[in-house]
Amino acid sequence: MNARRVWILGRRIIQQIVRDRRMIALLVFIPILVLTLGALLFRAKPAAIPLGVVNEDQGQSLPSGIKISLGAYVTQELGRSGTFAVTPLSREEVDARLRDGTVQGVLIIPESFSADLHQKQQATLPLRLEGSNPTRSMQIAARVSEAAMKALAGLVTSLGMGTPGAPPVPLGAGKLPVAIEPSFLYGGAKFDTMDYIAPVYVAFLVMFFVFVLTCVSFLRERSLGTMERLLATPANRLEIVLGYMMGLGLFALIQATVIISFTVWILKIHYLGSLVLLFLVVVVLAVVAVSTGILASTFARNEFQVVQFIPLLIVPQGLLSGTFWAVEEMPAYLRPFAYAMPLTYANRALRDVMLKGWGLTQIWPNLLILLGFAVSIIALGALVMRREVA
Repeated sequence: MNARRVWILGRRIIQQIVRDRRMIALLVFIPILVLTLGALLFRAKPAAIPLGVVNEDQGQSLPSGIKISLGAYVTQELGRSGTFAVTPLSREEVDARLRDGTVQGVLIIPESFSADLHQKQQATLPLRLEGSNPTRSMQIAARVSEAAMKALAGLVTSLGMGTPGAPPVPLGAGKLPVAIEPSFLYGGAKFDTMDYIAPVYVAFLVMFFVFVLTCVSFLRERSLGTMERLLATPANRLEIVLGYMMGLGLFALIQATVIISFTVWILKIHYLGSLVLLFLVVVVLAVVAVSTGILASTFARNEFQVVQFIPLLIVPQGLLSGTFWAVEEMPAYLRPFAYAMPLTYANRALRDVMLKGWGLTQIWPNLLILLGFAVSIIALGALVMRREVA
């Protein structure tokens, strides 16, 4: 082995990378961007979860003459916790407010809540959950249970004893005095974790694989000189971009079909809406991914830069599009970036179809926004190509 030849080859590679300012910028900027987004999301204090409360508790008169309402104590504790933004509701508007997204859960405090705790030392609180986000549903149930126990403990402390006229409330015993009984507007017992994850999982995979396929294929056309020859023909830039989109889009559709088919028929994912509508959302997302790949490839000079565009354009969408954190619960300064990402609207549309069973009349705004992204990115790709060749 000749050390001098090894050194010469290594030095040549280093010099090539150093001369490429774009590659140096990607090497430095992209890790900083991804780490910063992760730190902001993990360290930020989450926004308050909108929670409705139907307080029908009639209270309970104690032998001492004092009348207490444990329902009011629980409601106050929920408001003080900082986790929830509490909204008083009536029983008739529960499901309507869950459907329109005004609240993510509704705690129903029955008329006999205080009486049951006084007489039986045991009471149940029905909790109605929207259900399309399992992580959020579990968080709401846990926090509501915690607030109920704190309210009960605070009342016992303020009275200086257990409930007068009855044995002390068995706080910390094997069976909790307050039991949360969840029910779901969407989803339910037949849905497992994969069923809930599938909509965002499918969207991310389609965006990722179609983007990579398009970037590499379009870059190869440029590196082979095909693009320069096409630009010498009467075809204009927009026609060239649309032609490549049609050709690459065919394989993008094949890939999207494979993902959807395997998810539904092999993995046996439950879905409530129309399979045709589900496929339509994925097709529109694939068009966005193809146009994004063509646009990104005009800035890349080699395959290495294409790979580095993945954490620049795809990873932030995975972090900010509601895949892991609900957009509404992100810090306010991150939400504008989330709303500027196509994957956000694809995630919403797929969740609405698969978990809620919604139809086209309900998801069309998200589809329209996705189409708007596609048209805008196609036009921008044609414009950037003109500037590059001029």
